Parts: sequence; C-alpha cells; structure tokens
Amino acid sequence: MSDASAAQQPPPQEPDEQSAADSTQSQHEALPQELLEQLTAWFQHSLAAGGELANLFRLELQLTLGDARRLVLVTLALVPMLLLAWMSISVLAGWLVYESTASVAGGLATIAVMQLIVVAALLWLGLRYRRQLGFRRTKAHAKRLLQGVQGEPPTTN
Repeated sequence: MSDASAAQQPPPQEPDEQSAADSTQSQHEALPQELLEQLTAWFQHSLAAGGELANLFRLELQLTLGDARRLVLVTLALVPMLLLAWMSISVLAGWLVYESTASVAGGLATIAVMQLIVVAALLWLGLRYRRQLGFRRTKAHAKRLLQGVQGEPPTTN
C-alpha cells in the first residue's frame, strides 16, 4: 500500500518550480484586474466625451435658436419693406409716365432707392444668419471623436 500511495502523490517540487507556478498564477489573476481597470478608464473617458458632446450640442442649439429668431425677425421686417419698395417703384413708374419733369421723379426715386437699400441690407442679414444655422461645431467634434476611436488621425477643420 505504501507504494500505491506514493505513486498517487505528486513528486515534491523544487523551490524554483514552485515560484514559477505561483508567478504564472498571479499573472493570470492580474490580467483580469488590469483589463477591468482599463475598461473602467475607457468607460469613464467615454462618459466624459459624451457629456462634453452633449454640452456642446446644448450650447450650439441655443446659438441656433437665437439665429433662427433673428432670421424670423429679419423676414418679418423684410415683408413690409418689400411692399413699400414695390409701392414706391409703382408710384415712380406711374409718376414718370404722368410727369415728364425730373424734379418730382427724382424725389420719388430717392425714396425708392432708400427702401431698396434697406431691403438689400435685410436680405444680407438674412443670408448671414441662415449660414450660421446648423450644428457645425457639434458635427466636427463628433467626427474627430469617431476618428480617434477608430484610430485614424484627426482632421483639423
């Protein structure tokens, strides 16, 4: 019986073999812990980037709503100015047909030109505000964020 029990027991390991087995086991235990720490750091970074993107979206939405309000006001101001300009041009054309002297037509033409200048200024402001509508900064930031996640070098805009 003593031979059978001796055969079932593993042979005693030397100290070098024992320490190598312990270090391999500790490496296998450290790997999941390191992976967990990296995943936690990545998750926190993703939350921070998402929060930053949400804040940028909120701020740009406020800017866009402000520009939209100004665009509506410019459009509302443009309608009566277009009507006044049209009425002045119509009166001018009628006056030119009726009157052949330059003095009265010159006066009416001045009024019409002034109104057209105002209309042109309002149109220019409307185009300027329309170009500012949108979420350019948020889109660019999201694009750079996705490029960083995919490992591509970020482009500068």
